Amino acid sequence: MKDSKTQIKSWIRSQHLICEGSDFIFETVDQTQLEKFEAIMESLGGRVRAVKAVGNWPMGPNRSFKILRAIASVPRPGGEELVTYWAKKGSKQTRYSEINS
Repeated sequence: MKDSKTQIKSWIRSQHLICEGSDFIFETVDQTQLEKFEAIMESLGGRVRAVKAVGNWPMGPNRSFKILRAIASVPRPGGEELVTYWAKKGSKQTRYSEINS
């Protein structure tokens, strides 16, 4: 559980994870990170409600990766600590927001 919260805080600092209302919004170009996010949400009592591709992240000439966005319910009651952490250290936009808006 502690490692899960540490990973979530890391994603908040790296702008992969933001909070919007009572949801966590997680964006990545890495399918394995998306799977890890889903597993962590379940371990904390939350759940991923939707996953969709929202754009392409350019990675050099003629190459790009799909940006995947997962929307998850913030787990209660443990989620408040993470939402507070996001409010102090996080951003209102993900690192990919300029590409997929």
